[in-house]
Amino acid sequence: MHVRPLSTPEELRRYVAFAEEVYAGNPYWVPTDPHYLTSVLAGNGGFGPGSQIQAFWAEDGGRVLAAVTAVRDEAYNRHWGEETGHLLFFEALPGEDEAVGSLLRGACEWLAARGCDAARFSMLPGLQLPLTIDAYEEVPTVFHTYNPAYYHSYVKNAGFTTEKGVVQYQVRFTPELAGRYREMVERAGGDGVSLRACDFGRLEEETEAFTEIFNETFGAHWGSMPLPVAAMRGLTVGLKDLIVADFILFAEAGGQTAGAVYCLPDLNHALHRMRGKPIEEHFPEFLRHLGEIDHGVLLVIGVKEEYRGRGVNLALAARSYLSMIERGYKTASYTVVIDDNWPSRRTAEKLGARVTRNFNVYRKEFRRQA
Repeated sequence: MHVRPLSTPEELRRYVAFAEEVYAGNPYWVPTDPHYLTSVLAGNGGFGPGSQIQAFWAEDGGRVLAAVTAVRDEAYNRHWGEETGHLLFFEALPGEDEAVGSLLRGACEWLAARGCDAARFSMLPGLQLPLTIDAYEEVPTVFHTYNPAYYHSYVKNAGFTTEKGVVQYQVRFTPELAGRYREMVERAGGDGVSLRACDFGRLEEETEAFTEIFNETFGAHWGSMPLPVAAMRGLTVGLKDLIVADFILFAEAGGQTAGAVYCLPDLNHALHRMRGKPIEEHFPEFLRHLGEIDHGVLLVIGVKEEYRGRGVNLALAARSYLSMIERGYKTASYTVVIDDNWPSRRTAEKLGARVTRNFNVYRKEFRRQA
Protein backbone atom coordinates (compact mmCIF):
# COMPACT_ATOMS: atom_id res chain seq x y z
CA MET A 1 0.00 0.00 0.00
CA HIS A 2 1.31 3.45 -0.82
CA VAL A 3 0.08 7.05 -0.98
CA ARG A 4 0.80 9.28 -3.92
CA PRO A 5 -0.26 12.63 -5.39
CA LEU A 6 -2.33 12.60 -8.58
CA SER A 7 -1.69 14.63 -11.68
CA THR A 8 -3.08 13.17 -14.89
CA PRO A 9 -6.67 13.66 -16.12
CA GLU A 10 -7.18 9.89 -16.05
CA GLU A 11 -6.13 9.72 -12.38
CA LEU A 12 -8.52 12.53 -11.47
CA ARG A 13 -11.35 10.77 -13.30
CA ARG A 14 -10.58 7.59 -11.34
CA TYR A 15 -10.63 9.64 -8.11
CA VAL A 16 -14.13 10.89 -8.91
CA ALA A 17 -15.34 7.43 -9.99
CA PHE A 18 -13.99 5.88 -6.76
CA ALA A 19 -17.09 7.10 -4.92
CA GLU A 20 -19.19 4.69 -6.97
CA GLU A 21 -17.33 1.80 -5.34
CA VAL A 22 -17.62 3.30 -1.85
CA TYR A 23 -21.39 3.81 -2.16
CA ALA A 24 -22.27 0.77 -4.28
CA GLY A 25 -25.78 -0.28 -3.27
CA ASN A 26 -26.27 2.71 -0.94
CA PRO A 27 -29.84 3.96 -1.52
CA TYR A 28 -29.23 7.49 -0.14
CA TRP A 29 -26.06 8.62 -1.92
CA VAL A 30 -26.36 11.31 -4.60
CA PRO A 31 -23.46 11.31 -7.11
CA THR A 32 -21.53 14.54 -7.57
CA ASP A 33 -21.39 16.02 -11.06
CA PRO A 34 -18.23 14.27 -12.36
CA HIS A 35 -17.30 17.04 -14.81
CA TYR A 36 -17.50 19.68 -12.09
CA LEU A 37 -15.53 17.71 -9.51
CA THR A 38 -12.84 16.68 -11.99
CA SER A 39 -12.43 20.34 -12.92
CA VAL A 40 -12.09 21.34 -9.25
CA LEU A 41 -9.50 18.63 -8.58
CA ALA A 42 -7.51 19.93 -11.54
CA GLY A 43 -7.35 23.37 -9.89
CA ASN A 44 -10.11 25.03 -11.87
CA GLY A 45 -12.42 25.68 -8.93
CA GLY A 46 -12.08 29.45 -8.81
CA PHE A 47 -9.03 29.47 -6.55
CA GLY A 48 -7.26 32.79 -6.44
CA PRO A 49 -3.61 33.55 -7.22
CA GLY A 50 -1.23 31.68 -4.96
CA SER A 51 -3.76 29.03 -3.95
CA GLN A 52 -2.80 25.40 -4.39
CA ILE A 53 -4.71 22.13 -4.68
CA GLN A 54 -3.46 18.55 -4.71
CA ALA A 55 -5.41 15.30 -4.89
CA PHE A 56 -4.04 12.13 -3.25
CA TRP A 57 -5.04 8.53 -3.01
CA ALA A 58 -3.89 5.43 -1.16
CA GLU A 59 -3.74 2.35 -3.35
CA ASP A 60 -2.76 -1.27 -3.08
CA GLY A 61 -2.05 -3.38 -6.14
CA GLY A 62 -3.70 -0.82 -8.38
CA ARG A 63 -6.88 -0.65 -6.30
CA VAL A 64 -7.82 2.70 -4.75
CA LEU A 65 -8.55 2.38 -1.01
CA ALA A 66 -9.02 6.03 0.02
CA ALA A 67 -8.72 9.50 -1.50
CA VAL A 68 -8.58 13.11 -0.28
CA THR A 69 -7.74 16.55 -1.69
CA ALA A 70 -5.54 19.09 0.09
CA VAL A 71 -6.18 22.79 -0.53
CA ARG A 72 -4.25 25.84 0.55
CA ASP A 73 -6.61 28.70 -0.27
CA GLU A 74 -4.71 31.98 -0.30
CA ALA A 75 -7.89 34.09 -0.26
CA TYR A 76 -9.16 32.34 2.87
CA ASN A 77 -5.88 32.66 4.73
CA ARG A 78 -5.40 36.28 3.73
CA HIS A 79 -8.92 37.14 4.94
CA TRP A 80 -8.48 35.49 8.35
CA GLY A 81 -4.78 36.11 8.85
CA GLU A 82 -4.25 32.36 9.20
CA GLU A 83 -2.25 29.59 7.60
CA THR A 84 -4.99 26.97 7.54
CA GLY A 85 -5.13 24.18 5.00
CA HIS A 86 -8.26 22.26 4.02
CA LEU A 87 -8.88 18.57 3.35
CA LEU A 88 -11.86 17.98 1.09
CA PHE A 89 -13.64 15.35 -1.02
CA PHE A 90 -12.57 12.50 1.25
CA GLU A 91 -13.78 9.02 0.38
CA ALA A 92 -12.64 5.66 1.73
CA LEU A 93 -13.61 2.02 1.77
CA PRO A 94 -14.48 0.43 5.14
CA GLY A 95 -11.82 -1.42 7.11
CA GLU A 96 -8.90 0.52 5.64
CA ASP A 97 -7.57 2.21 8.79
CA GLU A 98 -3.91 1.90 7.83
CA ALA A 99 -4.46 3.28 4.34
CA VAL A 100 -6.55 6.20 5.58
CA GLY A 101 -4.04 7.03 8.31
CA SER A 102 -1.21 7.14 5.78
CA LEU A 103 -3.31 9.13 3.32
CA LEU A 104 -4.31 11.86 5.78
CA ARG A 105 -0.80 12.02 7.20
CA GLY A 106 0.60 12.52 3.71
CA ALA A 107 -1.96 15.21 2.85
CA CYS A 108 -1.19 17.05 6.11
CA GLU A 109 2.53 16.89 5.39
CA TRP A 110 1.88 18.42 1.97
CA LEU A 111 -0.02 21.30 3.61
CA ALA A 112 2.63 21.79 6.30
CA ALA A 113 5.34 21.95 3.64
CA ARG A 114 3.44 24.91 2.14
CA GLY A 115 3.31 26.89 5.35
CA CYS A 116 0.06 25.66 6.88
CA ASP A 117 0.00 25.15 10.62
CA ALA A 118 -3.37 23.38 10.75
CA ALA A 119 -5.82 21.48 8.57
CA ARG A 120 -9.60 21.82 8.59
CA PHE A 121 -11.47 18.76 7.42
CA SER A 122 -14.58 18.82 5.22
CA MET A 123 -15.62 22.48 4.95
CA LEU A 124 -14.56 25.31 2.65
CA PRO A 125 -17.06 27.90 1.37
CA GLY A 126 -18.08 27.29 -2.21
CA LEU A 127 -16.54 23.82 -2.36
CA GLN A 128 -17.79 21.48 0.36
CA LEU A 129 -20.11 21.41 3.35
CA PRO A 130 -19.24 19.38 6.48
CA LEU A 131 -19.69 15.69 7.23
CA THR A 132 -23.07 14.52 8.49
CA ILE A 133 -23.11 12.79 11.89
CA ASP A 134 -26.69 11.51 11.67
CA ALA A 135 -29.62 11.14 9.25
CA TYR A 136 -27.76 8.31 7.52
CA GLU A 137 -31.02 6.89 6.22
CA GLU A 138 -32.07 10.02 4.35
CA VAL A 139 -31.04 11.59 1.06
CA PRO A 140 -28.81 14.63 1.78
CA THR A 141 -30.13 18.12 1.07
CA VAL A 142 -28.85 19.86 -2.07
CA PHE A 143 -25.19 20.96 -1.85
CA HIS A 144 -24.67 18.59 1.08
CA THR A 145 -23.02 15.24 0.42
CA TYR A 146 -23.59 11.82 1.93
CA ASN A 147 -20.92 10.09 3.99
CA PRO A 148 -20.78 6.78 5.89
CA ALA A 149 -20.77 6.84 9.69
CA TYR A 150 -17.35 5.18 9.82
CA TYR A 151 -15.67 8.28 8.34
CA HIS A 152 -15.72 9.99 11.73
CA SER A 153 -13.59 7.28 13.33
CA TYR A 154 -11.12 7.55 10.47
CA VAL A 155 -10.82 11.30 10.97
CA LYS A 156 -10.40 11.16 14.73
CA ASN A 157 -7.92 8.28 14.54
CA ALA A 158 -5.87 10.57 12.30
CA GLY A 159 -5.54 13.09 15.13
CA PHE A 160 -8.36 15.50 14.24
CA THR A 161 -10.71 16.96 16.85
CA THR A 162 -14.16 18.46 16.48
CA GLU A 163 -13.84 22.17 15.72
CA LYS A 164 -17.44 23.22 15.08
CA GLY A 165 -20.90 21.75 14.91
CA VAL A 166 -23.37 22.69 12.20
CA VAL A 167 -27.12 22.11 12.14
CA GLN A 168 -29.90 21.91 9.62
CA TYR A 169 -33.46 22.88 10.49
CA GLN A 170 -36.59 21.63 8.79
CA VAL A 171 -40.16 22.88 8.81
CA ARG A 172 -43.34 21.12 7.76
CA PHE A 173 -45.76 23.68 6.37
CA THR A 174 -49.20 24.02 7.94
CA PRO A 175 -52.07 26.48 7.46
CA GLU A 176 -51.22 27.94 10.87
CA LEU A 177 -47.59 28.56 9.84
CA ALA A 178 -48.72 30.07 6.54
CA GLY A 179 -50.80 32.56 8.53
CA ARG A 180 -47.83 33.37 10.71
CA TYR A 181 -45.67 33.92 7.62
CA ARG A 182 -48.18 36.39 6.17
CA GLU A 183 -48.12 38.34 9.43
CA MET A 184 -44.29 38.52 9.28
CA VAL A 185 -44.45 39.94 5.76
CA GLU A 186 -47.17 42.44 6.69
CA ARG A 187 -45.28 43.55 9.80
CA ALA A 188 -42.18 44.36 7.78
CA GLY A 189 -44.31 46.17 5.20
CA GLY A 190 -45.77 48.34 7.91
CA ASP A 191 -42.22 49.29 8.85
CA GLY A 192 -41.47 50.50 5.34
CA VAL A 193 -39.84 47.32 4.04
CA SER A 194 -40.88 45.98 0.63
CA LEU A 195 -40.01 42.61 -0.87
CA ARG A 196 -39.45 41.73 -4.50
CA ALA A 197 -38.54 38.58 -6.40
CA CYS A 198 -35.25 38.19 -8.19
CA ASP A 199 -35.42 39.62 -11.71
CA PHE A 200 -34.15 36.92 -14.07
CA GLY A 201 -34.09 39.48 -16.86
CA ARG A 202 -31.17 41.25 -15.19
CA LEU A 203 -29.62 38.33 -13.39
CA GLU A 204 -26.04 39.59 -13.60
CA GLU A 205 -26.96 42.78 -11.71
CA GLU A 206 -29.04 40.82 -9.21
CA THR A 207 -26.08 38.51 -8.61
CA GLU A 208 -23.85 41.49 -7.84
CA ALA A 209 -26.39 42.86 -5.34
CA PHE A 210 -26.75 39.45 -3.70
CA THR A 211 -22.97 39.05 -3.48
CA GLU A 212 -22.65 42.41 -1.73
CA ILE A 213 -25.23 41.42 0.88
CA PHE A 214 -23.67 37.99 1.36
CA ASN A 215 -20.19 39.40 1.89
CA GLU A 216 -21.38 42.05 4.36
CA THR A 217 -23.34 39.46 6.32
CA PHE A 218 -20.89 36.56 6.25
CA GLY A 219 -17.50 38.20 5.74
CA ALA A 220 -16.69 37.84 9.44
CA HIS A 221 -18.78 34.70 9.94
CA TRP A 222 -16.83 31.69 11.25
CA GLY A 223 -15.51 29.49 8.46
CA SER A 224 -16.65 31.86 5.72
CA MET A 225 -15.07 34.66 3.75
CA PRO A 226 -16.06 37.24 1.12
CA LEU A 227 -16.74 35.50 -2.17
CA PRO A 228 -16.32 36.95 -5.67
CA VAL A 229 -19.30 37.57 -7.92
CA ALA A 230 -18.04 34.73 -10.12
CA ALA A 231 -18.61 32.24 -7.29
CA MET A 232 -22.14 33.50 -6.65
CA ARG A 233 -22.88 33.35 -10.36
CA GLY A 234 -22.82 29.58 -10.01
CA LEU A 235 -25.89 29.79 -7.76
CA THR A 236 -27.77 32.17 -10.05
CA VAL A 237 -26.73 32.18 -13.69
CA GLY A 238 -25.39 28.62 -13.46
CA LEU A 239 -28.69 27.30 -12.08
CA LYS A 240 -31.03 29.67 -13.89
CA ASP A 241 -33.08 26.83 -15.43
CA LEU A 242 -33.47 25.03 -12.08
CA ILE A 243 -34.17 27.80 -9.56
CA VAL A 244 -37.38 29.78 -8.95
CA ALA A 245 -37.45 33.59 -9.07
CA ASP A 246 -40.07 33.82 -6.29
CA PHE A 247 -37.82 31.84 -3.94
CA ILE A 248 -34.96 34.36 -4.24
CA LEU A 249 -35.99 37.70 -2.78
CA PHE A 250 -34.61 41.14 -2.05
CA ALA A 251 -35.81 43.45 0.72
CA GLU A 252 -35.78 47.20 0.08
CA ALA A 253 -36.23 50.11 2.49
CA GLY A 254 -35.91 53.81 1.76
CA GLY A 255 -34.86 53.06 -1.79
CA GLN A 256 -31.94 50.91 -0.63
CA THR A 257 -31.42 47.16 -0.74
CA ALA A 258 -31.68 45.97 2.85
CA GLY A 259 -31.33 42.20 2.58
CA ALA A 260 -31.78 39.09 0.49
CA VAL A 261 -32.68 35.43 0.78
CA TYR A 262 -31.60 32.60 -1.50
CA CYS A 263 -33.86 29.57 -1.55
CA LEU A 264 -34.20 26.88 -4.18
CA PRO A 265 -35.91 23.54 -4.81
CA ASP A 266 -34.09 20.63 -3.21
CA LEU A 267 -32.52 19.47 -6.46
CA ASN A 268 -31.11 16.39 -4.74
CA HIS A 269 -34.62 14.93 -4.76
CA ALA A 270 -34.48 14.88 -8.56
CA LEU A 271 -30.78 14.03 -8.88
CA HIS A 272 -31.15 11.10 -6.49
CA ARG A 273 -33.93 9.60 -8.60
CA MET A 274 -31.72 9.82 -11.70
CA ARG A 275 -29.41 7.18 -10.14
CA GLY A 276 -26.36 8.69 -11.77
CA LYS A 277 -27.77 8.79 -15.31
CA PRO A 278 -26.28 11.66 -17.35
CA ILE A 279 -28.85 14.47 -17.26
CA GLU A 280 -28.11 15.62 -20.79
CA GLU A 281 -28.94 12.14 -22.09
CA HIS A 282 -32.10 11.73 -20.00
CA PHE A 283 -33.36 15.30 -19.82
CA PRO A 284 -37.13 14.54 -20.10
CA GLU A 285 -36.84 12.17 -17.15
CA PHE A 286 -34.92 14.77 -15.14
CA LEU A 287 -37.56 17.43 -15.90
CA ARG A 288 -40.26 15.05 -14.67
CA HIS A 289 -38.42 14.52 -11.40
CA LEU A 290 -37.89 18.28 -11.06
CA GLY A 291 -41.63 18.81 -11.29
CA GLU A 292 -42.20 16.36 -8.43
CA ILE A 293 -39.97 18.20 -5.91
CA ASP A 294 -41.97 19.35 -2.88
CA HIS A 295 -39.12 20.31 -0.54
CA GLY A 296 -37.36 23.68 -0.59
CA VAL A 297 -34.02 24.77 0.85
CA LEU A 298 -33.16 28.10 2.46
CA LEU A 299 -29.41 28.31 1.92
CA VAL A 300 -28.51 31.98 2.51
CA ILE A 301 -30.26 34.83 4.27
CA GLY A 302 -28.55 38.15 4.93
CA VAL A 303 -29.56 41.61 6.15
CA LYS A 304 -27.36 44.71 6.12
CA GLU A 305 -26.43 45.79 9.63
CA GLU A 306 -28.36 49.08 9.62
CA TYR A 307 -31.61 47.24 8.84
CA ARG A 308 -31.34 44.47 11.42
CA GLY A 309 -33.85 44.25 14.25
CA ARG A 310 -36.76 45.23 11.99
CA GLY A 311 -37.94 41.74 11.08
CA VAL A 312 -36.43 41.90 7.61
CA ASN A 313 -34.90 38.44 7.98
CA LEU A 314 -38.19 36.88 9.02
CA ALA A 315 -40.10 38.64 6.25
CA LEU A 316 -37.68 37.43 3.58
CA ALA A 317 -37.78 33.82 4.74
CA ALA A 318 -41.54 33.91 5.31
CA ARG A 319 -42.27 35.29 1.82
CA SER A 320 -40.04 32.65 0.22
CA TYR A 321 -41.73 29.91 2.23
CA LEU A 322 -45.14 31.24 1.19
CA SER A 323 -44.03 30.98 -2.44
CA MET A 324 -43.13 27.35 -1.81
CA ILE A 325 -46.51 26.69 -0.22
CA GLU A 326 -48.23 28.27 -3.22
CA ARG A 327 -46.37 25.80 -5.44
CA GLY A 328 -47.51 22.84 -3.35
CA TYR A 329 -44.32 22.31 -1.36
CA LYS A 330 -44.82 20.43 1.90
CA THR A 331 -41.50 21.04 3.71
CA ALA A 332 -38.38 23.17 3.67
CA SER A 333 -34.90 23.13 5.17
CA TYR A 334 -32.97 26.02 6.73
CA THR A 335 -29.45 24.75 6.44
CA VAL A 336 -25.74 25.32 7.20
CA VAL A 337 -26.25 27.05 10.55
CA ILE A 338 -23.25 27.05 12.90
CA ASP A 339 -24.16 25.66 16.34
CA ASP A 340 -23.47 28.92 18.16
CA ASN A 341 -25.03 31.24 15.57
CA TRP A 342 -27.99 31.98 17.82
CA PRO A 343 -29.50 34.83 15.77
CA SER A 344 -29.85 32.49 12.80
CA ARG A 345 -31.06 29.62 14.96
CA ARG A 346 -33.74 31.80 16.55
CA THR A 347 -34.87 32.91 13.09
CA ALA A 348 -35.33 29.27 12.10
CA GLU A 349 -37.26 28.54 15.28
CA LYS A 350 -39.59 31.54 14.77
CA LEU A 351 -40.36 30.11 11.33
CA GLY A 352 -41.52 26.90 13.00
CA ALA A 353 -38.45 24.85 12.12
CA ARG A 354 -36.63 22.31 14.27
CA VAL A 355 -33.17 20.73 14.05
CA THR A 356 -33.27 17.51 12.02
CA ARG A 357 -29.65 17.00 10.90
CA ASN A 358 -26.23 17.66 12.39
CA PHE A 359 -22.74 17.98 10.92
CA ASN A 360 -19.17 18.21 12.22
CA VAL A 361 -16.16 20.21 11.07
CA TYR A 362 -12.80 18.79 12.20
CA ARG A 363 -9.36 20.36 12.71
CA LYS A 364 -5.81 19.24 13.34
CA GLU A 365 -3.08 21.57 14.64
CA PHE A 366 0.29 20.64 13.19
CA ARG A 367 2.48 22.62 15.62
CA ARG A 368 0.58 21.41 18.65
CA GLN A 369 0.95 17.80 17.48
CA ALA A 370 4.69 18.37 17.03
